[in-house]
Amino acid sequence: MNLKFPVFFLFMFLTFPTFSQDSLNQAMLKAVNELRASGCSCGSVRMRAVSPLKWNPKLESAARKHVKDMAGNNFLSHSGSDKSTAETRLSQAGYNWSAYGENIAMGAESVGEVMAMWKKSPGHCRNMMNPDFKEMGSAFKDNYWVQDFGKSI
Repeated sequence: MNLKFPVFFLFMFLTFPTFSQDSLNQAMLKAVNELRASGCSCGSVRMRAVSPLKWNPKLESAARKHVKDMAGNNFLSHSGSDKSTAETRLSQAGYNWSAYGENIAMGAESVGEVMAMWKKSPGHCRNMMNPDFKEMGSAFKDNYWVQDFGKSI
């Protein structure tokens, strides 16, 4: 009996889809904007609906730098392994900010899962709902997640 075809055929159905950073970015922006459009409770504080965010590639660049650092060095912190802060990473990415915020997470395997984690945390939730923020960027690597929010000058 020739098993090459059935084994190959089975393998075709066992492969898992891969998601590009662009598709994850679009899903993240959509999820955040859906939350902002509906309003929510961040801890005991009711947050009203606020305007949607726009994607900013400089914020994405800052988020990507930090998520690569955390994943590559196996840590979770707002401070980088080089002692950088969100403020310095945004400035290094060329983002001229008047307000910013950063959410980080580890362990989630999907946009939905990490959004649920952040929504349950009052501080992270308030970042996503902050009416002062007008733009965002995010990045994902090896179950590490970063969202950077900002308002440019």
